[in-house]
Amino acid sequence: MRPIYSLLIFLLLCFPIFAQAQQKQQPAKLPIIEEILEWPEDQIDIGFSSLILAKEFYPDLNIEFFLYSFDYMAQRFQDYFGKLESKDERIRALNTFIYKPGPWNDNITFQYDNEDLHVQKLSNKFINGYISTKKGSCITMPMLYIILGERLGWSIYPVRSARHFFVRYVSKNLEFNFQDNIEATSGGNYISDEQYQKDVFIPEKAIKNGVYLRTLTKKQFLASLLAMNANEHFVNGNFEKAKHYFKQSMKYDPTFSMAYWNYGAIHFEQAKKLEKELNSQARAIKKRYSAMQVTQTSEWNQVGATPNQRKQTTALSTNPPQTPQPFVFDQPTVTGLKIPNKKNQPQTSSQPHQQLNPQLALQPEFQQEITELEQKYIPQILANIETYKKYKAKAEELGIVKKYPEEFFQKQAESIKRFNEKGGY
Repeated sequence: MRPIYSLLIFLLLCFPIFAQAQQKQQPAKLPIIEEILEWPEDQIDIGFSSLILAKEFYPDLNIEFFLYSFDYMAQRFQDYFGKLESKDERIRALNTFIYKPGPWNDNITFQYDNEDLHVQKLSNKFINGYISTKKGSCITMPMLYIILGERLGWSIYPVRSARHFFVRYVSKNLEFNFQDNIEATSGGNYISDEQYQKDVFIPEKAIKNGVYLRTLTKKQFLASLLAMNANEHFVNGNFEKAKHYFKQSMKYDPTFSMAYWNYGAIHFEQAKKLEKELNSQARAIKKRYSAMQVTQTSEWNQVGATPNQRKQTTALSTNPPQTPQPFVFDQPTVTGLKIPNKKNQPQTSSQPHQQLNPQLALQPEFQQEITELEQKYIPQILANIETYKKYKAKAEELGIVKKYPEEFFQKQAESIKRFNEKGGY
């Protein structure tokens, strides 16, 4: 049987596109992630669910092929290491199967993508990218560990750190006091909770509130992964989709402080966008009325205006009515937008210019347009600002790591380098 195994693994891992083309067509209708999140916990398959999430950004993704590859890898592991019983032996064997070259994987191994420590590549955010490129991230590498654990019947569960995931081998009844952590990005090495907390400066209240270092259920893990999709939608300008997904994340994991923070941040960006639109339209109105004033002033001078009238209208055309000033903010943030101070909001009414000749009485119409513009935009801007403040406060109340230390990435790179040089643990 082994020559057949070798051929299959070769096709799966070296030529995923070729193998993908050989698979049967996917079902006509796949469930959406919202439907999956409503399923009972024991009916949720992380491998299938992660592919549903990936398909949003890989529309041609053949889910059946990747499900087959997961099943095949689990069976291949069983054939070589299936008789092992202790958790320690199983973890060591799975580390060997994934990361160390040998006949069990036909010398085809997976590794961390050292060129993408900040996880910017799309392929490093979704499991299909990891299977196809054999390079992954702190998102996809532990994900494969969980997927194989599901198929092997092991109780391996995800754990969330700050912008990072690892896995934990726990008892079947989810007694979370068993702390057998597995760092998938470093060859499956053990790292203590205390070390994770120290590395990224996790505040104590975040630990107490279950934000970080808590063993997650499948639904809670999907809530975290869903936030990854939300971020991609946000970057692509689809704010409403991103907000919807962050709300789903908060629904299925109310301790997920980053979802609160980012949900608020989207409203912050919307406030900035609305403010920009308000100021742009106000400038356009000003420009239009200024041009009309110059034209009509010229006509007035030609039909015999008095010197005093000419002086008044010339001064007006030289210094046309000013549009309301943009918001003046008094609380800067890292993104550049500031919270509006109500006393500095644009005025929504003013008296028309009293010295303007009746034939050039454009000021009332100008002020009316500006007032209507403000009434349209300002309530929306302020509502978005209030939402931002509310969710930002909630994230900080739960506990959140906002600044990720660069030293962690350097330490991570060094750990991976040592693992590769040593060839495993």
